[in-house]
Amino acid sequence: MNKSLQRRSIRPLTNRILALCALATGLALTGCEVGPHFHRPVQRLPGNFSPSAMQSPVQIDGYPQTIQPASRTPGMVSLVVAAKPKHLAHWWQTFHDPILNKLILLAARRNLTLAQARQAIIQAREVVNADAANLGPFVSAVGSYSHSRGSKNMIAGHTSTGPSEADSYSAGLDGTWELDFFGQVRRGIQAARASLHAAIDNRRVILITLLSEVASDYINLRGVQAQIAITQNNLRTQEKTVRLLKQQVGGGIATELSVAQAQAQAATTASQLPLLDAQAKQLMYALAVLLSQPPGSVDKWLDTPKPIPPVPPLVPIGLPGQLLLRRPDVRVALDQYAAAVANVGVAEGNLFPKFTINANLGYSSASAEQWFNTASLAYGIGPSVSWSILNWGQVASQIGQQKAIAFQALYNYRQTVLQALDDVDSSLAAYTREQAHYRALAVAVVHDQRALTLSDALYRNGLTDFLNVLTAQQSLYTSQDALIQSQQAVSADLVTLYQALGGGWQLPRHHRAAKVQRSH
Repeated sequence: MNKSLQRRSIRPLTNRILALCALATGLALTGCEVGPHFHRPVQRLPGNFSPSAMQSPVQIDGYPQTIQPASRTPGMVSLVVAAKPKHLAHWWQTFHDPILNKLILLAARRNLTLAQARQAIIQAREVVNADAANLGPFVSAVGSYSHSRGSKNMIAGHTSTGPSEADSYSAGLDGTWELDFFGQVRRGIQAARASLHAAIDNRRVILITLLSEVASDYINLRGVQAQIAITQNNLRTQEKTVRLLKQQVGGGIATELSVAQAQAQAATTASQLPLLDAQAKQLMYALAVLLSQPPGSVDKWLDTPKPIPPVPPLVPIGLPGQLLLRRPDVRVALDQYAAAVANVGVAEGNLFPKFTINANLGYSSASAEQWFNTASLAYGIGPSVSWSILNWGQVASQIGQQKAIAFQALYNYRQTVLQALDDVDSSLAAYTREQAHYRALAVAVVHDQRALTLSDALYRNGLTDFLNVLTAQQSLYTSQDALIQSQQAVSADLVTLYQALGGGWQLPRHHRAAKVQRSH
């Protein structure tokens, strides 16, 4: 084979390909982008959260200054309005509970729902890569061999000694490049990227919900364990009273009626223990499932009762404008709107012609010996255009559908922002009111304790009926139980407030189960 002759044969093809590639690249770079451009919607926000939500309308008179609660929970919590988002990033650490911290981090690493969300991010990223590949040319390698035999009767009036036979060998490259002159492909890439961002932020939504559920279940478990302790203490007191009354019956001081009443009260108190124990077990099992572990696998950390995690003295709530940056559900809604706007451009791209460059290069021969000979070289290259001009009604309908979807996404974004504000204000109101509720119950416990002491002293001196003692005991048990439930509710309401503020998805890097980056 004459190599110099072969180079001279290929050089014109190379020059033509380079010239067309330069032209195509220039057209692609200078081309417009069909459809509307995305702009972040302007959302009017208040300068601060509702002041009434952060103020307690209840003032408790007579709160004994010498009585301090068992934790920092009551009435000494301040809401800090001006706060940086980083103060909310690891909100569970403000409870200063090592077991809670451990459960939070294990859930972030092991939870299967979160793992599904991570795979959804990977899927969305591959969609972006696939759409981006549409900007470049597609080249395929082809090769074939065939052996054919013709019929001698196909030529009328021709006498042949036998049918003709032939071999055919071919190999080469086929290429096609659709020029994105009007930006339809680029709009599709923008839509895919926005969907990727939505998948990333949706994982953050799932993470925030997961961490909040773990903290809430843990706080509720500690509250139930505290209720069990109070019930057991009251039951021991009531059983002691029953034994004392039985002794007094023999001496004529007490009556059988008093014994029966005391026994009934003790039995009623004892009946609460199985129910509370069932609640505790259910919460332990729920925590195990949140960690994607079999029920009962985390009982070893939770069986020993611990105090209800106290709330911190300062709670940063930030400003409404920061919600648009912190709340991942707001970001998801914004990403969905951006994707919908880009899809309008994808639909509008069908109104315009498609420009394509087709090329092929290969060798064709009737014999294997001459297959890759210079004379067997064949090629072709040239642009083509296609334009569907009779389906504009259908395309217009598709554009109208995409515009309607974009408006729906816009309204959903605005509604999500309003819902975020409502979540924060509602959580603030619940949090502050529950603290007032706690303070009132703390006063009630003090007075119930004093009433029990007085009624017991009067009974021992024969100045009152034993029924007053039973009533005082029951009232004290009820108020103590309500106080524990309120303390539990204060801490749980704070978890809900942190969730409403959008804190919790910024885990430390070494604790992240998946490292994802958001493009801007």
